[in-house]
Amino acid sequence: MGAVRSGLGCLSWVGAGIIVVALVLKVLLFDMAEVGHNGMAPTLVRGERVLINKRAAPALGSIAVCQHPTEVGWVVGRVAATEGMTIDSFGDELRIDGEPIVFHRQGSTSFYNADNDLTASVMWGDEYFGPKPHRIFMKDNGRHLVRKTEVFDGKLYLLGDYRAYMGQDSRAYGLVDASTCRGTIVFRVTPVEGLEKDIAHRYFELIR
Repeated sequence: MGAVRSGLGCLSWVGAGIIVVALVLKVLLFDMAEVGHNGMAPTLVRGERVLINKRAAPALGSIAVCQHPTEVGWVVGRVAATEGMTIDSFGDELRIDGEPIVFHRQGSTSFYNADNDLTASVMWGDEYFGPKPHRIFMKDNGRHLVRKTEVFDGKLYLLGDYRAYMGQDSRAYGLVDASTCRGTIVFRVTPVEGLEKDIAHRYFELIR
């Protein structure tokens, strides 16, 4: 009986230790947040819970969480251009400093956007800028609709991964101030169902 009590006591201490470590990590390194819109689909879907690395400075290709440049609140988007760069699009090409960004189409799907209660047919594939490729949604005409923009010192151009969905990135609200960013989204804790098998999300996975 004493051994059982001793074992339970050890488990209690282990549990307490895990809680303390989790709290320290939250205070020093991470925030947890819920995705509030589908502008970053298929990478992030509304309602998913994610971890924000508070110590990670926004860099090309990362998913930054920054203050809205003209309103109270936060915006989320992929860093598509940093200070000194120029971004634009021409036809089905996204261009950074005049160089076309590689996009490899992988398939097509239907996506229900809970933001506007509409279902759209989209193509999806891998886009290559930053350290690793990332998935994006496009309409069949493949247009990014990015006006030519020069990124000034201390600013960032954020672009949603759902290129057909306007209103949730710098195409709508302009450049954001890099100094207002609270970190980058690096990890998915809980997914939302509804994506087809090839692009479905899992619990506890790194985000790229």
